[in-house]
Amino acid sequence: MPGKVDDPIPPHNIHSISTNLPTWQSAVDYARDVNTHSALAADTDEFQHGYPRSKLHPLVRRLCRVLQEKYAKEGEACLCFPSYNVAKRCREYIRFKSHSSVKIRILQLATAKPNSPEEQLWKRECKIAVVFVRQQYYPLMMAYWQLSGEIISSRAAEYVLHELFVLGAGTTTTSGDETSRAVHDKEFNLAFTARARKLIKKRITNNFIDLNEESEAENYHFHNTNSDPNITGTFLDSQTPAAAADGSGPANNLADWDLEFREGEPNDTADGMVNSHLVNSLIPPEPIDMGGDDDDEEDDGNDITTPAHIRTQSMNSMHEEQPNSLVNPETDVFLFPSGMASLFTTLRLLLQFDLRRVNRTRNNGNGGSGSASGDTTPAGETNNGSIPASPLEPRSSSPIPTGSRASSNTSANGDTNANGSTPNPYKKTVMFGLPYSDTLKMLRTFNNTYFLPSGENEAMVQLKRILHSGEQILAVFIETPSNPLLKMGNILELKELADMFGFYIVLDESIGSFVNIDGLQHADIVCSSLTKLFGGETGTMAGSLILNPRSKLYPFAQEFLKELGEYEDNLWAKDILVLERDSREYVSRTMKTNFSTDQLLDNVIVPQLGTLFKRVYHPRFTSKVTKENYELVKCSKDSGYGNLFSVSFFSQQAAAAFYDALELYKGPSLGSTLTTACPYTVLHYGKDERELADAVKFGLDPTLVRVSVGCESRKTLFAVFQHAVDRALAVQPATAESAESAESA
Repeated sequence: MPGKVDDPIPPHNIHSISTNLPTWQSAVDYARDVNTHSALAADTDEFQHGYPRSKLHPLVRRLCRVLQEKYAKEGEACLCFPSYNVAKRCREYIRFKSHSSVKIRILQLATAKPNSPEEQLWKRECKIAVVFVRQQYYPLMMAYWQLSGEIISSRAAEYVLHELFVLGAGTTTTSGDETSRAVHDKEFNLAFTARARKLIKKRITNNFIDLNEESEAENYHFHNTNSDPNITGTFLDSQTPAAAADGSGPANNLADWDLEFREGEPNDTADGMVNSHLVNSLIPPEPIDMGGDDDDEEDDGNDITTPAHIRTQSMNSMHEEQPNSLVNPETDVFLFPSGMASLFTTLRLLLQFDLRRVNRTRNNGNGGSGSASGDTTPAGETNNGSIPASPLEPRSSSPIPTGSRASSNTSANGDTNANGSTPNPYKKTVMFGLPYSDTLKMLRTFNNTYFLPSGENEAMVQLKRILHSGEQILAVFIETPSNPLLKMGNILELKELADMFGFYIVLDESIGSFVNIDGLQHADIVCSSLTKLFGGETGTMAGSLILNPRSKLYPFAQEFLKELGEYEDNLWAKDILVLERDSREYVSRTMKTNFSTDQLLDNVIVPQLGTLFKRVYHPRFTSKVTKENYELVKCSKDSGYGNLFSVSFFSQQAAAAFYDALELYKGPSLGSTLTTACPYTVLHYGKDERELADAVKFGLDPTLVRVSVGCESRKTLFAVFQHAVDRALAVQPATAESAESAESA
């Protein structure tokens, strides 16, 4: 069995974003630990690692401890965010959810800027904003961190610790492997950051790899220069009068610090050194080898479905004719510190858009809800007032729910009282299908949301019922396909409804990937987690947002993100460099895992359907409807169905036996080059019986195991999963006949 409980995945990476849960019971324990961690600022003993939005990375926790020891008042907890604006949104969220004007302090710190061209190669100003609040409000602060996805990465925390505290201020000492290896990472060439960012954006939009790059050694070489220990900091106390500062450096007494927020200077000097013409030189990738070293022996002429080579050139030529080719990577693609941050920013954008409509209606003296087309005011129009900095700011008839449910007339199963009158002038959003758990929580937390969990024909009928009732909705969010049940709605039909009724479509392509799914031509915005196969090594949190230039929402989206300054590039420079390096083989990695997944399902998993497995969830097997809907938006005939599948069992005993016997790394993340698995329902909904009951009602079986197939050879994968199947069959009491009986029941 690879590794032990709480080993980082992969084990050699101190910036790992997943933890090893080798047994079913360890997953149950982890879910309980994360729940405790979200409620307490103190560390928990059982698990040190986890998914960074749910459980703080050890380096982030260490930075928070240092800041708390140095700057917190008695009874305060703190959490770090990547910018002052993010910290302000967190402050608004805490006050809104607590129904109070609780005192919340914000401290901004920044590392020193490079002082010479040589320093620009390894030194970069890194700003963080630290929120201090009474301990009792820590769960709300942690909830914002988790649901907004606006987090700081372990690499950013490591850099700040090194520059400001470990070597600079000397406020703490290094201890253990985690910090002894940490961070004067001068092998990172930060002058490459701007070009790396451009390459990432091109790969997102073009679906092929730029091989005309400097060698890895050139991009990540070492420079032996001492760091500058200077600290620049600004403390912002929301309820304390501003105090003057003499500007001579950090004050010993926080009361003496300048409480006036100072905008930072642009820090793209190093980036400007990159020649733009280098970015435009693209060479198509080599043909993709679909098998590992030992696959030739295994597949000797026996597998007639194995293509000798699949070239991505066919995908490239196809995309040159598609609307995606109209996307400008520099103006229409935005990078974020997580996939959830891209979804959260999209929701903020939509809420601001709707607020402008409401304000315009009020200014016109009309109490109606505006035109069905959703047309907005011309770009730049302020409606005789300013647009709030975030959707969390107080406003009359706020669309933000005050309870755990989005709305009293929006039920969990999608049944609605759409004809009921309401004083709320804001439009609701719709979650089409059962999504990743935090996506639904985020939508329900920040706006009134209809939840249509079936995700196929039934959800479409429910959506039409809402629309034909006369109610206008703001946007439909949909995963393509959904995680973890791999269902797929009809995107083309959804687009027809959007054009008819004037709502917007937001696709989350985290599971389908840019290589397999071409959804942008049917959507207004496409979001994705780049933490998955795009990054590949489970060592970088990142997300992307793509705007469709043909969308009616496009002018306002550009205004919101750029002119109004709502977009901040909070993806830390070192994360960009690592993401660029790890995404170079994104297409070949995706194509190989597509094929390996199909082969694993066909040869090992599906033959046990009805005997060991109750259901197999994958775009090819979830249902006929899902397969047809998926194929409507495939990029090309060479595109696949993804590397994710889930299985449910006839008994908890068999599920646990199967999971425990898998000789793989097992943990909460997915999309790595390593094959991973997790007991999804237990992990995400097993914190209490009420959540688990809701999950079952939405279609999540308590025995569900989700598998993300990696780049191992098919021979290895077949052996690993066949071993787990054999172990599970040994404890599975049901025969095929009794299984059919259980299915019908």
